[in-house]
Amino acid sequence: MALKESDGLSLKALSDRLSISKMAVLKHIQNLERRNIVERRIAKKNIGRPYYTFHLLQSSSSALGSSSETLLHSLLDFLVGNGNEEIVVNFLRERYNKIEAYYNESLRLKAGRERVEELARLRFLENYLPEFKNIGNDKFELLEYNCPIYAISSKFGEACTLEQKPFKNVLKMEVNTTYTQVNGHGTCRFLISKPKKIT
Repeated sequence: MALKESDGLSLKALSDRLSISKMAVLKHIQNLERRNIVERRIAKKNIGRPYYTFHLLQSSSSALGSSSETLLHSLLDFLVGNGNEEIVVNFLRERYNKIEAYYNESLRLKAGRERVEELARLRFLENYLPEFKNIGNDKFELLEYNCPIYAISSKFGEACTLEQKPFKNVLKMEVNTTYTQVNGHGTCRFLISKPKKIT
């Protein structure tokens, strides 16, 4: 989104904008380059070495959102305005049941940290642009920098709640959402840890 709003940004500018390290930004940029969403260009200064700026390619619209989102917003407003919210909620429930089944199949041979890493990989394939961190003994942080379901979750809070449920079920771990993009943050943040033992 930062690149969509600009005519190219440097690694440092992106790092400052996202409040993450330049190495973390570069990791995501490289993933986007491999998917032909972002390209780097050389920028020259009057004094000093040239540096790279990063730009969205025209083909990125389908990956990061387009005018079709406006149509989706209109459809959701129509459903809500006509008292058909339950249609959307039922759709979301069915969608996340299918997602949970898919995650379970993909993670069935994984354990512990490997399960969380594989979940992050699956989320990357679904365009959530995740970043996975080990933050302690069997404690993990999953940051997601893109929200493909933003149009729905901004109108239906159930979407975020339902999205967290498959995480808990497939990881067999505690999952807490500390903040989301819908609530005005630049990322969605999940804290993942081993379940507490009942004494």
